[in-house]
Amino acid sequence: MKKDRHAKIMEMLENEMICTSTELSDAMECSEMTIRRDLNELEAMGLIRRKHGCAYLVKEAKPTYFHEQLDEHQYEKEAIAKAAVQFIKPYSVICIDSGTTAHTVTRFLPDNISLSVITSNLMTAVELSDRENIQTYLVGGMLYHRTKSIMADDRDALRQHPADIAFISARAFRIPGGAFEHTYPLVETKKTLVSIARKTILLIDHTKCEHTSLCNSIPLNEIDAIITDNKTPQEIIDKAVSLKKEVVIVDPETARIEHHYNGCSK
Repeated sequence: MKKDRHAKIMEMLENEMICTSTELSDAMECSEMTIRRDLNELEAMGLIRRKHGCAYLVKEAKPTYFHEQLDEHQYEKEAIAKAAVQFIKPYSVICIDSGTTAHTVTRFLPDNISLSVITSNLMTAVELSDRENIQTYLVGGMLYHRTKSIMADDRDALRQHPADIAFISARAFRIPGGAFEHTYPLVETKKTLVSIARKTILLIDHTKCEHTSLCNSIPLNEIDAIITDNKTPQEIIDKAVSLKKEVVIVDPETARIEHHYNGCSK
């Protein structure tokens, strides 16, 4: 119940920018005292700020729309995506989640091999619609307009389609927690994509290691490999490597792989 309230509070703040305790308690149909406790907890997590009886999101926590995110850190995303496709073999079945970094992988999928793609990203499915060498399965469910993603409403049906690799993005990453999202609607579909894949590869640029988000989407023990850029703090890279995670570091300027720890993409 508390987690649901927290998620709804965050969603209201995303949409309204700023809310009073009274507005939140009316929307949640609970007491202002309960809301104040919730706001105290969210502020302690670094997700919101409070001033003069109002609450608002911290700048780093506020999500943006899909097309806004797509243009952010473009060189990092492209270099990460180019490294990601090196893990793909002919006739692979891959999952691409709703994030813009995972979506960027779509642009670099090879034309000369047959592939199957399972995706919760509406824009990914549209982009692949002209690729005859790629069989595309779009997750069924309700459209989450902000991220152009589909929230799967029949996860059992999705689990009937085993995959080789799940390419997963995140709003935030930290050790030992793993990958995090800003709101709960995105989490369950990501978890399901991970559950059907033999290997989970997290795609994150360096800024994701500086953010704080509310919902743990993929625990660290379920992440097999991490692809990130060379601006990611070395401390985080060292921790991941020490935990036996496969870690690929790319240079955004050249789109080349600088380091590849604990594994080989061949």
